[in-house]
Amino acid sequence: MRLAVVALLLVANAAQAQANDVCARLAREHDRAVRWNVAWGIGLGAAAIVQAGAAPLISNREQRDTLIVGAAESAIGAAASLVTPLRVSASCADLDDAGHRERVAFYLDHIGGIVVNGGGALVLAHYTTTANAALAFAIGYSVALVRTYTMPRWAWHPIIALDPKPMVGFGVSTRF
Repeated sequence: MRLAVVALLLVANAAQAQANDVCARLAREHDRAVRWNVAWGIGLGAAAIVQAGAAPLISNREQRDTLIVGAAESAIGAAASLVTPLRVSASCADLDDAGHRERVAFYLDHIGGIVVNGGGALVLAHYTTTANAALAFAIGYSVALVRTYTMPRWAWHPIIALDPKPMVGFGVSTRF
């Protein structure tokens, strides 16, 4: 009988520890999402400022137009980090919601990267050459992919989605 009680306590304790680990990882995921939003907002904002500042200094019209379009694309990316940041709740009760938010943000970032860089490529194709537009799209969309794939995604794929409440179980033991 003592063995059954000990086994029951060990199982309950292990389940509680695993649930607490999920809660701790979700809190870290929240912190990662905040850092990711700030880092990409600052990085893309700086890229927009540098490109916009360099554009008037360039005498080649094709390069100047490319810098202006790149500055606009970077500014849109920085604004996206401010207007629609990735929000992951640090509350353990919101594990499913955190995963849903990460999944939605992941796919929207893909779509946004294609739309913004595709639009910029169309503008460049009209005002410069299609080769320049294709190169600008390739570089811009590559940055968008790096942004998307550096996004925190742990809550989207937790190893085992556990209910944070303590698990209750029972065991049966006997002696031979």
